[in-house]
Amino acid sequence: MPLSVQIVATPEASASSVFGLYDTLVAAGRDWEHLVSGDEPEPVFDVSLVGPDVEGFRCGSGVWIAPDQAFHDADSADIVIVPGLTLSPHERPDPAQHPCLSWLAERDMAGARVMSACTGAVYLAEIGILDGVEATTHWAWEGLFRRYYPAVRLRTDRGLCFSDASRGPVTSGGTTGWQELATFLIAHYGGTQRAVRAAKVWLLANRGELQAPFTSLITTTPHADTVIAQVQEWIADHYATDNPVGEMTDRSGLPPTTFARRFRKATNKSPQDYVLALRIEEARQLLETTDIPIADVGEAVGYVDTPSFRKLFKRKTGLTPAEHRKMFGKSRFLSYS
Repeated sequence: MPLSVQIVATPEASASSVFGLYDTLVAAGRDWEHLVSGDEPEPVFDVSLVGPDVEGFRCGSGVWIAPDQAFHDADSADIVIVPGLTLSPHERPDPAQHPCLSWLAERDMAGARVMSACTGAVYLAEIGILDGVEATTHWAWEGLFRRYYPAVRLRTDRGLCFSDASRGPVTSGGTTGWQELATFLIAHYGGTQRAVRAAKVWLLANRGELQAPFTSLITTTPHADTVIAQVQEWIADHYATDNPVGEMTDRSGLPPTTFARRFRKATNKSPQDYVLALRIEEARQLLETTDIPIADVGEAVGYVDTPSFRKLFKRKTGLTPAEHRKMFGKSRFLSYS
């Protein structure tokens, strides 16, 4: 008997996440049989959309969605998935404006296995089921998690996180992270062979476990500390200078410990980590837009020892500089222009 899966469909939902998950899961045990083997279909999942009502609405992507069931009278389910959501990366959701939160908590208490794709993890964190476990989400929401959900062991470098493959929450990262979640579901509940077939039918490439190559180490974090803002503006053009943290501290006019505390509060990073992130991001930019040698890239951002630069770059991004250039460099996209 197919496992019942409910995908949350709300005005905040991303259409690609909702319908990508729906299409891929519904096809498990069906499409390969229809297209290749000719065997009798044996669907793995019985999938439905659940939302605030069944009248329909335009979701966060502007696409019309009409859920199959409403929260107040939805059937029970084995698995509930929160897809990617259009939420603020700076403010936590207000339960009064997000009725899915209370429903989701009820589903968890009733024994449904709750999972998320991309920013759907915010809902899981809000109801507390990610406390104390490793979880991932879209990298741009890292600051929100650090500020409001510190009990979550956040791993934005990972593409998929779970403590136990058979029970408990599962989270996937990135906008297209639903593909990794769908692959996990088909492999775990439908078996390896069905997962292989789904990957072939849907061209689900193996992106590995890492989200790190796709992340930006610097994201905008609004704050009202004008002293720190001025220092940020200065370091944006002087990240390659010697002793950048010392220069930043001197320019702030603050004692070192006070500066470090205020800088972390404003940016969610220590001054050292912030400078490192700036340097790596500028190195990425040079690798993506120029053909200059890797040694020159490292020197341009403040690293004269090329082997050390290569090691540091891979530790922070999951790729060597050469691998990053191959994946994101201009030569990859020239044939499309």
